[in-house]
Amino acid sequence: MKRLLFTFGAILSFYGNAMAAEVQYNIRVDGITCPFCVATSAKALKKIDGVNTVGSDLEKGIIKVCADEKVVFTDEQLTKLFIEKGFTYRGVNKQEQCDPV
Repeated sequence: MKRLLFTFGAILSFYGNAMAAEVQYNIRVDGITCPFCVATSAKALKKIDGVNTVGSDLEKGIIKVCADEKVVFTDEQLTKLFIEKGFTYRGVNKQEQCDPV
């Protein structure tokens, strides 16, 4: 019986984590002009626990980060990350759902 309860608890825990809500951060960045620019920034962003996907809108200079709702970006954190990559962080907007891929 204990084994059955443990297995059931493990399954619920797995599905609870898998069903966590996602949010999207639209990060405005100066200097993002090509896919390579996005790729270098995306690599750094994907190292952050809870970040699921990274995309972009090059025309608008926006990097789109889809992440678990527990992920919180700060201006200081993003400024440092993008300076290290050679870009200028301008601001972030959070939306409650990720855009479809």
